[in-house]
Amino acid sequence: MTRMGRFWFPFRDAARRSPWATLGGIVTTALSLAGVTLPSLVGLPSWAVFVVMLVAVFLASIVVYHVASLAWTAQEEDLRTLREQQPRVELGEPQLQPDGVLKRTQLSAPLQTSTGPAGPQYRVQGEQRRIRNYQIPIANHGAPAREVQVNIVGISPSVDGVSKEITLHMVTDDPPLDKYTFKRSFSLATRQTEWVDVVAMDKQDPKTCYLWNVAFEDAVQGVRLGGTHMFTIRAYAGDAPVEARYEVYADSLEARLEMKGPLPPL
Repeated sequence: MTRMGRFWFPFRDAARRSPWATLGGIVTTALSLAGVTLPSLVGLPSWAVFVVMLVAVFLASIVVYHVASLAWTAQEEDLRTLREQQPRVELGEPQLQPDGVLKRTQLSAPLQTSTGPAGPQYRVQGEQRRIRNYQIPIANHGAPAREVQVNIVGISPSVDGVSKEITLHMVTDDPPLDKYTFKRSFSLATRQTEWVDVVAMDKQDPKTCYLWNVAFEDAVQGVRLGGTHMFTIRAYAGDAPVEARYEVYADSLEARLEMKGPLPPL
């Protein structure tokens, strides 16, 4: 649809639905015709013709204003309905889990026999790492969303080994070892909130930090963070993604990890 069409159609529909617009159009047309034909028929003076035309213009202005008001109201209702039919996702403030636990797993080799391996590899529980972990809430204030995906789409300054979007891990996603696949998206009902893991620091080895990346084993990617980094996090839900910026500070000497946000727009 052209820009002129988007502008005109609400006015046309409003005029078609309004009895006042119909009546005003009839009266305005009648007065306009009268202003043209009456002088020649009854010899009205010029000032009377001017008055008739002035009344016609006044009535036409009222009709135009009325139709414009109806069109504006109709557009607002359509926009409100559209907003109500779309998810409205919001990224919230980080929350620290000071005594978090990162469960590591590993693949175990199958038993060997004289004829070869006795079966496929299987995953077993490995060590547990004590971590300081930050999570953020994802709240939905609109219509239910079937698929919500939360990604880190940018880190500044850049981090070695991180070159594309990172899909974050849903806090409640803890798959069994025999079906060890992490979710890339989740559903959000109206007024529902879910949490995703973002960044963590290893308490035993503060030089090692983790980004929660479902593309990696155990949904974590080991990285080196130093100083202040700006994280841009995007939630994909509905037609329009939502973005927020967060400040992440890491200091391995002091074993310190902090995350603040969402930050004001640039």
